[in-house]
Amino acid sequence: MGRNSLKTKELKGRADIARNLSSGLNFLLTDQEDKAIEQLLELLDVEAATIDTYLALANLFRRKGDWDKAIKIHEKLHQLKLPKVKAQQIQFELAKDYYAAGLFDRAEKLLLPLTENEQLREGALKQLFSIFLSTHEMHKAVALSPAVAQTQSRSLRIALANMQVQQLEQQPDIASLSQLAEDYPQAIRPRFALAKLALAKQDTATAHGAIISILKQKPQWSADLLPLLSQCQLEPEQWQQLLAQLADKHQNISARLLLTDWLAEHQSLSAAEQYLLQKLQQQPNIRLFQKLLQLRQQQSAMAGEVLESVAGLVNAYLDSKALYSCRSCGFKTRQPYWLCPSCQQWESVEPIAGIDGR
Repeated sequence: MGRNSLKTKELKGRADIARNLSSGLNFLLTDQEDKAIEQLLELLDVEAATIDTYLALANLFRRKGDWDKAIKIHEKLHQLKLPKVKAQQIQFELAKDYYAAGLFDRAEKLLLPLTENEQLREGALKQLFSIFLSTHEMHKAVALSPAVAQTQSRSLRIALANMQVQQLEQQPDIASLSQLAEDYPQAIRPRFALAKLALAKQDTATAHGAIISILKQKPQWSADLLPLLSQCQLEPEQWQQLLAQLADKHQNISARLLLTDWLAEHQSLSAAEQYLLQKLQQQPNIRLFQKLLQLRQQQSAMAGEVLESVAGLVNAYLDSKALYSCRSCGFKTRQPYWLCPSCQQWESVEPIAGIDGR
């Protein structure tokens, strides 16, 4: 009789759960989401084995932009006595809800303890960095440097380097930027800033070293870096060898254009034109064609008049083309950004290569 009594109560409890669940799903399917959530949340006090179902439902609401509903579910889950791993996962999801809803202080409070969790550390740090970027509190990101060092994340190191460079923008100094460049070799912004500051202080040796290291790592930045490198008082032969290496090894368009200028200055317009024609046959490129038009215009006044209209069309075409693109989200622009305005990734906006490349 005792066993039958317990079994009856168990079956009754399951029937109640099934009834409430069915009722909640019915509300959900009939677009009565608020009633559905209230009905489904009542089940949490009875049955905690369906946590993953509730997490999936909350994430669905968050993706739809219904942050209040997602927060309501995650807060209810957060109050349950669950195993530590599951509880911290729910805490992380709740923090993402708060961030999406603009409640940065609540999100930060939940995320900071999670930086001690090996499994959640990287995700928590990325979310925290997004918060600090929105609130312009770069110093808080810098304070988390030890936690970043415990991860293998390249993107976190690049983000941290960029934030520290921004902190130094008011009072930059060569020693601090040199240290950042050494500590974060993944990032190019510290070396870029170092080169510009060194040139301003006429420290050409430091500027030369910083620029060359970037070119070895990111030759696609030649269009932005070679004009700076030309200020480093290189010998003509040294400059020519560097341009030739970039032009031949990396098929860099900017290097080929500058090498054409070098040939025109140190040899002849004919040698420069011959070099351009050879490269155009190997790799057709609108910028090389533009340079060829300029050379032809210099050689003959009559040819200059004929080619002027063609050059105008080419210039108009190039002025309409994007020069940079984000390798993460595809955002295109004519000016460089250290932080992509679209996907908020650091150093993902790079010069575009290809037929119109630089």
